[in-house]
Amino acid sequence: MPFIALTLLLLVDLIFNVVENSFGQIDLFDLDEIPGSGIILPPILSKVPLMLALCLTFFVATISSFYLSGLTQDYFLEGSLFWIDIICLPLILYFSLAVSAWLLKPLAPLFDKSKAFAKVQFVGLVAHVHSSQVNQESGEIKVLQGGNEYLLDATTELDASFNYGDEVVIVGKQSDTHRYIITKK
Repeated sequence: MPFIALTLLLLVDLIFNVVENSFGQIDLFDLDEIPGSGIILPPILSKVPLMLALCLTFFVATISSFYLSGLTQDYFLEGSLFWIDIICLPLILYFSLAVSAWLLKPLAPLFDKSKAFAKVQFVGLVAHVHSSQVNQESGEIKVLQGGNEYLLDATTELDASFNYGDEVVIVGKQSDTHRYIITKK
């Protein structure tokens, strides 16, 4: 039940911007700089994959809903329990969002796209021709660095041509085509 209620609440807020329209003058809800600005999300939840954030949020919501309903059964009459649970759903929603944001905070750097790929500087390295021939139009070279093998698109200067297996040196990179310029070693 909490999964359905939370999903519906999130979808309604996403589609109609209910919270932002209701509390538009409060700076607490000013989320223009955050992706998914229609939903009240802690900023960390927009930095991890959506399915991970939703899974953890729904898990925390289910656990907190279970314990809260167990607690309320001892203090309220059976007829009012349904309405107490309905009233508690938004509280559980915001509590679970806050807890999942706190739990996911250490994982956020793992999903930072700006740090996803290492930049390797190939200029100055020795390579071997991998394609049948490298000339001004096309070609491929193989570079070994740190135990890793890289296949790179290559080109030559002027009328030079290299055949498979030739040892060459990378002297530059064309910024527009992203091909490496090679010369004989």
